[in-house]
Amino acid sequence: MHNGNRFSRKFKCNLSLNKGEVNRMLRILWVNPLGTDMYDEGIMKIINEVKRPDVEVKVVHLSKGPIHVEYHYYEHLSLHETLKWIWWADKNKFDAAVIGCFYDPGLREARELVSIPVIGPAEACMHVAATLGHKFSIIVGRRKWIPKMESNVYQYGLERKLASFRTIDFTVPRMIKEPEKLKKAIYNAAEKAVEEDGAEVIVLGCTIESGFMKYLIQKLKVPVFDAVVVSWKYAEMMADLYRKIGLTHSKLFGYETPPERDGFLRALE
Repeated sequence: MHNGNRFSRKFKCNLSLNKGEVNRMLRILWVNPLGTDMYDEGIMKIINEVKRPDVEVKVVHLSKGPIHVEYHYYEHLSLHETLKWIWWADKNKFDAAVIGCFYDPGLREARELVSIPVIGPAEACMHVAATLGHKFSIIVGRRKWIPKMESNVYQYGLERKLASFRTIDFTVPRMIKEPEKLKKAIYNAAEKAVEEDGAEVIVLGCTIESGFMKYLIQKLKVPVFDAVVVSWKYAEMMADLYRKIGLTHSKLFGYETPPERDGFLRALE
């Protein structure tokens, strides 16, 4: 009993010391891993529609590079500055960061570098989708995207939950230019995924396939995942858990941080 009281007093003391840190607004960084600001306003609008009032959002893009990462080489070109932004967020006391592309580019590398939770839209959406139905289908812009995304499905251990990929023949820039045609194409592909492929949940496989979530849920009568909305709310949850409990990705083996003595971390400063 005496030891229990000592523990109780110590625990209360720790809570008191951390009260100011726990009560400040959560801060989450969204990185558009692209060398353009053309997507920032739309992403910010959608986040502001769903975010909690006690969360501060910062949306950024890269200073240079491709305006999409539909090619592996373009992803390579955008990776270093993306990682610099994640490193910056950790050093500036953000509580979580999102890499805003459904390819989840640099997700594993980023988790090696920092302690704050780093969210990949595809990983977050797929795992949550697996809890809301037997199988999900992913709606993608082009056939070119499928090999990378299918590899991620296997990487995340969800291949048995995948009903299908469905393509709509849209590049990312075209998605921005033709939103009404995009909405119609997504609906048609999703309807086929439900009726022909056995999908019970639809995942929109690009952060630019965004803004149609409520409409599609009402029309299709199944759960539909907007990658911006779901990954943002997932980030809020992880930011909460990190701030209040210290829960984040394991640093034991797979995400072990490179040693400073090797000298390569200086490239992020």
